[in-house]
Amino acid sequence: MVSIRNVFLVSMLVIIGNYQCECGVFSLVRDILQWNVAGLPLIHQKTEWDFDPEVAQKRREQFYEIHGYRAAKYLERIGQGIDGRHREREHEQAIRDDGHLQGVNLLQP
Repeated sequence: MVSIRNVFLVSMLVIIGNYQCECGVFSLVRDILQWNVAGLPLIHQKTEWDFDPEVAQKRREQFYEIHGYRAAKYLERIGQGIDGRHREREHEQAIRDDGHLQGVNLLQP
């Protein structure tokens, strides 16, 4: 008499033995293990980077010199425009901001 256990074992051996077949339970199990449990094969590749932590400190100082702390000078330059009339706008803004300190009136009633 053929038992269910023997039928199951034989069918699993046939599926595993027939590796070239990209269908059925074996491919499902293989895909689950490869893509969900083990992760993408690309994740497991080793890479090497040339990284110098001293360069970051040098570039930070250079950025502060050119653009100011938190890019304050850079934002101010962008606010002046890029059409060549930045000196006129700077003068107009200085007149407008006279008596104000960072958006707050100096002499409030």
